[in-house]
Amino acid sequence: MITIEQVLWGLFLSLFAGLSTTLGAITVFIIKKDDTKVISLSMGFSAGVMLGVSIFELLPEAINSLEILTAGFFFLLGMITVALLDFFIPHEYIHEHSCSDTDDVPLNNPTNPRLLRTGMLVAVGIAIHNLPEGFVTITGSLYSFELGLVLAIAIAMHNIPEGLSVAIPIYAASDNKRKAFGISFLSGLAEPVGAIIGLIVLLGLGIISEEIIVISLAFVAGIMTFISLDELLPIAHETCNNNGNDTHIVTGGILAGMAVILVTLIVL
Repeated sequence: MITIEQVLWGLFLSLFAGLSTTLGAITVFIIKKDDTKVISLSMGFSAGVMLGVSIFELLPEAINSLEILTAGFFFLLGMITVALLDFFIPHEYIHEHSCSDTDDVPLNNPTNPRLLRTGMLVAVGIAIHNLPEGFVTITGSLYSFELGLVLAIAIAMHNIPEGLSVAIPIYAASDNKRKAFGISFLSGLAEPVGAIIGLIVLLGLGIISEEIIVISLAFVAGIMTFISLDELLPIAHETCNNNGNDTHIVTGGILAGMAVILVTLIVL
């Protein structure tokens, strides 16, 4: 028998896990916008975090629970979905991926539309990622408070660097710290939304589908991989090149981001 107390604790834990993204977003109040080395390093770190979450956690979980072809299908579907979104979003940048991009609009321009769009895509990816996590948190809490707490702590640990991955490109594009922090905050709210959806499914239909959760993990892994490879890393490298910085800064950020996620998963 599910009690009101279990439901309230589940919602609270999902809110706690989701809003931990704001801890990463606080970084925008510390760094300087014209510090291109820090911005490039942070973007590489953000890409490493997203790739690490996808490679070490989301995709393996999907492959272990589904047939590899099924997991691979939904992984690729996630990439294709964001690619289509990327294609159909109206661009102020006409030749987005051409070699002349940097000649038209400098990447450190305070109103750079490409960086802003990148940040928004990252925010969407994180928000979608948080939906199934909220679902997982609420279901674990309904099983036992201890399980819900462990899941919430684990999710919060890697939501912190994810908050950074949302805030940095938006801040770099808009020079607006409050905007960057606010969008990161909103992306974290998707977690309790996912918990509420899970609660409706559980209490309204009386069923829970583990397969749906696992499929969502593969789909989100594809989304995060595409954003990292097509958006974050190219811009990070271009920012280095345009400002005379060593592109190995980006590589170091990637390694650091993946290492943080790997250590977090080992510890927990």
